[in-house]
Amino acid sequence: MSERWEAINDPHTSISGWPSLSVIVPARNERASLPLTLPSWLEQDYHASEIVIIDDQSNDGTAKYASDSAARSNRMVRILDGSTPPPGWTGKLWALEQGVRSSSGEWLLFTDADILHRPNLWRGLMAKALTEQRAMVSLMALLDTTGIWARLLIPAFVYFFHLLYPFGKVKDPHSSISAAAGGCILISRHALDKIGGIAGYCNAWIDDIALAKQIKRAGFSVSLALTRSAISIRPYRQLQDVWRMVARTAFSQLRRSWLSLMGTVLGLTVIFLAPVGGIFGFFTGAVSSWTAILSCVTLLIMAATYTPTLRFFNLGLYRAFILPFTGALYVAMTISSAINHLLGQYEWRGARTETVTNGHDKK
Repeated sequence: MSERWEAINDPHTSISGWPSLSVIVPARNERASLPLTLPSWLEQDYHASEIVIIDDQSNDGTAKYASDSAARSNRMVRILDGSTPPPGWTGKLWALEQGVRSSSGEWLLFTDADILHRPNLWRGLMAKALTEQRAMVSLMALLDTTGIWARLLIPAFVYFFHLLYPFGKVKDPHSSISAAAGGCILISRHALDKIGGIAGYCNAWIDDIALAKQIKRAGFSVSLALTRSAISIRPYRQLQDVWRMVARTAFSQLRRSWLSLMGTVLGLTVIFLAPVGGIFGFFTGAVSSWTAILSCVTLLIMAATYTPTLRFFNLGLYRAFILPFTGALYVAMTISSAINHLLGQYEWRGARTETVTNGHDKK
């Protein structure tokens, strides 16, 4: 897997005059996550920083826990009471907007309430942005692979994402490919202001990709890397957990194009299922030996490209040969996403369902 980065790579990087940093965290019903993640933010070694947590109308005591924890620390932490999104805004982006308006940092770190930060993450990420002269750097957090379904589907999710958005192409200024991972995005306020702020993509359902596209289109340099230094503690123990995550945005990833959906379903079927069909067809006498050989070679190439991802997650390499079955499940999730679009229902964090009517969001 290309483009790995860890905070421990740059723990002692010397930067003259560290810029001020505002860490913006939208939180909706995250009372269970904060006891694990909030301490990891409070312990970061970055003095010119503040943490802004936006309580997005939670009903589980998120704001009280965050406030009590902040009171016991010597860090600058503010808890904002989030308001209802105005027409045209998605819930998460409106929460981020409120945090940005209340913040003062020269740089902004957008992170999720369920993302744990390893020591030196903030300093290391800032050093990476400054030394590489990038306006935005993003990390794809390490996702939880506890449980049968998570071990089957989460590595494949990362693999497919990397196929869609090769990280090397993302950082290439001559490539039109751009992407980010919303769980950890460091961006300069100057660059964000240049694209009109969050208001410039306020209705985007894949907000991280939309932000990356606008930043790169504006001529700024971006990068995306896989990491173990930012860890998602959100569990994906059941099939439905992963299913919701993918179905929430898969059709939007295809620009809500039915033609693209048909092409994607056909392409995934040919890539992942045709080789298996060719091998079984040989044993039943339905296809020639040459077809079977081609199918075997295709399956081996597929497994070889998947192996680095499995190694990253410390999973058995035999799982590479289960990829066709996993691919079939992702085809079904993508179709499910299109059905959700037809119904006009979208979900953020599984807690708020919003219906889009005539281009406006209604809660």
